[in-house]
Amino acid sequence: MNLKELREKRGLTQTALAKSLGVSSNAVSAIESGRLKLSGKLSDKIKEVYGEVIEPETKKAKAAKIHVKEKAEAIMETAGAEAVLDVEKKIEEKTRKRRARKQAAKPAVELGALAVAGVAADVEKRIEDTIKNTKRARIVIQSQLGGEITPDEILAKIGEADTVYIRVDQNKAYWVKGEETGSVDLW
Repeated sequence: MNLKELREKRGLTQTALAKSLGVSSNAVSAIESGRLKLSGKLSDKIKEVYGEVIEPETKKAKAAKIHVKEKAEAIMETAGAEAVLDVEKKIEEKTRKRRARKQAAKPAVELGALAVAGVAADVEKRIEDTIKNTKRARIVIQSQLGGEITPDEILAKIGEADTVYIRVDQNKAYWVKGEETGSVDLW
């Protein structure tokens, strides 16, 4: 049983569950969505309060999650999920055909490396084009103090970055670009 199943079984809201466990509703939401790992301490508190055992996620289960799968799931949630699947199927088919031709002809190692690099670049470009052309939901991040900001507004404050971490409890966005790191105030 996971935290969401326990909450639904008991007919509780995230806020009510959070109060009974002495944590924020944001923490409950993050645990349910998989953005935050259930700690052993919180697992013990759940057992104490509700008499149910919810095990923290194991390293093995967490390692099984693949970045590409998460990216695909995020794309699937948008309005153009079918288009992405069609593109992925076409790309997989082209990749299979290229590999078959390569295997049959046994080209030089250098040519094979160039073909693989070309396929990878083609896949990346097609996925990027599909994402750009897909209608995306408007995402608004709320502060505990009531402020709101969109991801586009955050990126405008930060500029280019490889990764951005949002901490609404600190009203900050932390960014990473190559070896550089930094932070900006959100509100």
